[in-house]
Amino acid sequence: MKTLTTDGETSRPSRQGRAGAVSRGRRPLRRQSWVVTAGALSVGTALLLSACSDSSDASDAPGSSTSASAAATPAAADAASGASAAACKAMVASDWVNIPGINPSAPPASAADLASWATPVLTNLTTVRAGVPANLTGQVDTLTTAVQGAKDGKPIDTEDASLGAALAAVDTWVHDSCGYTTLDVTNSDGTALAGVPATLPAGPVAMKFANTGTDPAKAGFILLLGKVRDGEAATAADVQSGKVNLEDIADTVSVAQPTGPDPAYGLATLSPGRYIVTTPVGTPPEFSGVIATGFEVS
Repeated sequence: MKTLTTDGETSRPSRQGRAGAVSRGRRPLRRQSWVVTAGALSVGTALLLSACSDSSDASDAPGSSTSASAAATPAAADAASGASAAACKAMVASDWVNIPGINPSAPPASAADLASWATPVLTNLTTVRAGVPANLTGQVDTLTTAVQGAKDGKPIDTEDASLGAALAAVDTWVHDSCGYTTLDVTNSDGTALAGVPATLPAGPVAMKFANTGTDPAKAGFILLLGKVRDGEAATAADVQSGKVNLEDIADTVSVAQPTGPDPAYGLATLSPGRYIVTTPVGTPPEFSGVIATGFEVS
């Protein structure tokens, strides 16, 4: 199997626009790992991925009360349920994919670009804070502080572990509590991806990726979910064989990068079409190969 590196063609950003966006979800992806392989990453897709965080707060389902008083009456319970549902939608709607300035090979983000990105995200975070369990409000505040800084012209620090952990905690809650379609993918030995069905419904999807093997050389570095562009005939088998790069045939709509044995999470909204799920195997800057599979959304 050929060795894949981050050099040359594989370092080009994909053409992806906003998609959706990671026990322990997204963290700031370090710049040296930003350009991956075989479909590489879109330069905004991997923003804050797979941070280690406590998933104990993820069991709070939408509609569950955030305090004893909130559950005291049916009206209060209904209000809490509605707020939680709104928080779920707001997280999916938030653009944690296309953060201005995340591509180290591109020019620095302008203040106008940062403000344009941050303004709708801040609105969504207000909704999120009102609907998450009480033990997640501090995490949302951490996100809000960073996004407010971006609105004021300060670039997002994608190396900030606390920021990644905050997003991880909220994404874990979305996956476990919002009732969305889930896509739980596992890699055990570096030869195939398990857990990907032949079809999925259109709409929000919460993706989870875990390496279950013990050999780091066979671990998937980062899972990419790409929507194949109209008119493209290439398949997941073509991506796995190295015949094509994912970035050349598809737009990356979500990613999930595990940290050690902990799974990672990503959010996306699926529209009808053909999708490929893939990961480079091994460790950067060189990878031993790529594994991929696909599904359709109708």
